[in-house]
Amino acid sequence: MKTPWYQQSRTQVQKTLEATKSGLTADEVRVRLRQYGPNALPEAKATPVWWVALQQFASPLMMLLLFAILASLAVGEGGDAIVIAIAALMNAVVGFVQEWKAERSAEALRSYEIPHARVRREGTVRDVPANELVPGDWVLLQAGSRVPADIRLMDVSDAQVDEALLTGESYPVAKRTSALKKSVPLGDRVSMAYFGTMVVRGRAEGVVVATGSQTQLGTIATLVSTTEDEQTPLQRQLQRFSWTLGMLVVLVAIGTFGIGLYRGIELHEMLGVAIALAVAAIPEGLLIALTVVLAIGMQRMLARKALVRRLVAAETLGSVSVVCTDKTGTLTAGKMAVAQVRTLDQIVTSFTNVSDAVRDVLWIGALNNDADVSEDKGSQMGHPTECALVSAAQESGMDVAKARAVCPRVGEVPFTEERKYMVTHHKTENGEVLLVKGAPERVFAMCRMTQEEQKAWKAQERQMTEQGLRVLAVASKPYSGKVPELPTELTCKGLVGLADPLRDSTRPTIEQLQGAGIQVVLITGDHPATARTVAAEAGLLVDGQEVLVGHELDDLSDAELADRVARVAVYARVDPSHKVRIVQAWRTRNQVVAMIGDGVNDAAAMKAADIGVALGSGTDVAHETSDMVLLNNDMSSVAAAVREGRVIFDNIRTVVLYLISDSFSEVILVVGALVLGVPLPILAVQILWINLVTDGLPNLALTVEPGDPDVMDQPPRSKDEPVMNGEMKVLIFLIGIVTDIGLFGLYFYLLGGSLDLEHIRTIIFTALAIDSLLYVFAVRSLRRTVFQMNLFSNKWLLGAVAFGVLTQLAVVYVPWLQGLFGTVGLRPTDWLIVLVMAVVKLVAIEGGKELFLLRQQRQRHASQT
Repeated sequence: MKTPWYQQSRTQVQKTLEATKSGLTADEVRVRLRQYGPNALPEAKATPVWWVALQQFASPLMMLLLFAILASLAVGEGGDAIVIAIAALMNAVVGFVQEWKAERSAEALRSYEIPHARVRREGTVRDVPANELVPGDWVLLQAGSRVPADIRLMDVSDAQVDEALLTGESYPVAKRTSALKKSVPLGDRVSMAYFGTMVVRGRAEGVVVATGSQTQLGTIATLVSTTEDEQTPLQRQLQRFSWTLGMLVVLVAIGTFGIGLYRGIELHEMLGVAIALAVAAIPEGLLIALTVVLAIGMQRMLARKALVRRLVAAETLGSVSVVCTDKTGTLTAGKMAVAQVRTLDQIVTSFTNVSDAVRDVLWIGALNNDADVSEDKGSQMGHPTECALVSAAQESGMDVAKARAVCPRVGEVPFTEERKYMVTHHKTENGEVLLVKGAPERVFAMCRMTQEEQKAWKAQERQMTEQGLRVLAVASKPYSGKVPELPTELTCKGLVGLADPLRDSTRPTIEQLQGAGIQVVLITGDHPATARTVAAEAGLLVDGQEVLVGHELDDLSDAELADRVARVAVYARVDPSHKVRIVQAWRTRNQVVAMIGDGVNDAAAMKAADIGVALGSGTDVAHETSDMVLLNNDMSSVAAAVREGRVIFDNIRTVVLYLISDSFSEVILVVGALVLGVPLPILAVQILWINLVTDGLPNLALTVEPGDPDVMDQPPRSKDEPVMNGEMKVLIFLIGIVTDIGLFGLYFYLLGGSLDLEHIRTIIFTALAIDSLLYVFAVRSLRRTVFQMNLFSNKWLLGAVAFGVLTQLAVVYVPWLQGLFGTVGLRPTDWLIVLVMAVVKLVAIEGGKELFLLRQQRQRHASQT
């Protein structure tokens, strides 16, 4: 196995790549361009637009809708055909947009390609197009420049590189040239500079060792383009549901047609009935309702600052059982801040009303500092550490700009990675003073202190480090003269602990998610101590859960990781491929995974997850790969979105229950009449009317149900749980049997009386319509009875039911509609019969629900004991 570049000496690298400081010749560049190809990220082959569009009509439910359109036209119901066609078209457009969006995620990575690079070639420094870089090129880097390829550093002068793009780590990484002795994670490879990262300090030179798809950024691009988008749980469930429903519809239509012909019913009439029954059995309102449910859920999520970019993803959030999250900018604020200031006798975490000793520490941190201070006290420009020191000083009430003017700097020794400290010399009202800040071990060595004091300071530093803080020491002494490069006889004033602080909403949000049965997992490129501290503060490390480091993860096979993943709450020092493995390990355990991130390093894992969630402040790559964007960068929006996702699924279920139970009642009624050899109790046109008008608006009104109050107290549902579960099937059967027993009993009773068949059919037709308008209140929730729900919480439903009653009255009493639908005016006694049957049906449904609820309570009680 080839030794990694960061473990090879500079001499080895130059020998392997035949690189010299004077650079390559033009001929060598041409040869290597042919050998390695251009320095460009891999570009996936685009799917033709026409193919993406055509695929939208290949789903089983879409095929059923196309059949329903043809069937409606065959029986002369053009209006029904138009409505079904609109539903089909809406579904096709939504699917097309979803798939076309996925084509752009890999393209967003190309925004990190750099147009030009400074190189030495043939002994001269020149700017060349970055896509013409080849392994062996000698590249020059300086502060503010983006690294144009993967580079093994050969010469470094105080260079620091922001690698958050790849690692997500908060701090810029100080670079050096010496080879590393062992294999280390990407964030610790200090002798390398990687494509797309940013030089924030100093300068460096190095040899290109990888270009294009062979770079770390290219590896991520390949992961993103090769990680396939899978169907969401809802899509899979609807596909299974559609195939099952489609087969039943075909069997019912063929069976009904055959029975009718056997009974001697005319071919034309029986064909119309069979087609009408098939159309009635197809819930063409389901796709319209599904689109509306998801759209309403998206709007509710948007109100909570969660922008859903993929319609079906709105529901998938409700089935999430694992949330994997990056640390920087997600759990934390993504901005360095002073978390602690310590003196020998004080520990301070808030910087208002501080003591004089703490104020001295903050004063040194603000003056021994190169960050620019703007007129806006909340805004600084410079190194994140120095900006944090200025912010802490300002929080204490210090006017930093005025302090710098009163105590001007007259000399300095700048910070370098080799020194690990910075010295500044200032004039003050009380004379000149020397200020120092830097790594505690370097500053302590410059200070005058007793053994007891040194022991005490080191103990303080150790405690802060164990808390995951980055520690600086500050010291000073009166001084005049030339600034010494290595001061002595300083007085240690205190220690400053810096961290990327936890967001205020992080811990409450994690507690809410955990209360909803969702496991939250931290995956970060940061050091284990920092990750452990953040996880403990956030409430993630509970019940003895583990912390796993990237190199330990490398030692696990995929099967071993899948077996262990449930016990690990924190992953530290990981790279992008590790994140993908962790997500995939959870998914092999049949969990629905959401991945939250903001950088290029998160993109592949976000795509591999069931739901990719990007921060609003994240990169374009994260946005394009994501299914949802947190506009306020706040994890609480994830919890709100999970709740809305659960409400969406509940509403989808109520719509399915409502539509299928009504269709089931109609099918049993017609098939039963054919089997028993009696005239059809309801006409084809009447079936289509109930299917299209009477049920249509209540069906849509169910999509705006606000959801049960205890929806977040339920455990996540399994990704394999069908849309129609056992309880729903029982309720559908109960609704159908109760309805049809009552209707058959009434039908046979009326057939034995003096009423003509047209009058009897009008009563049965109206009873079916009013039944469906009344029991819609029972199916609003499967976890509460109608008596526990607020009747007025869904005013749309009240309006839809009222409209349905009015249209049914019109069909019964308006003369020209009577002729169209074969109805006659009903008497008051007829309406009394209709209402009694509807109430009996409602009571039967509520009785069935009550039995289910009692069984669920017993099961929960048994599981708790």
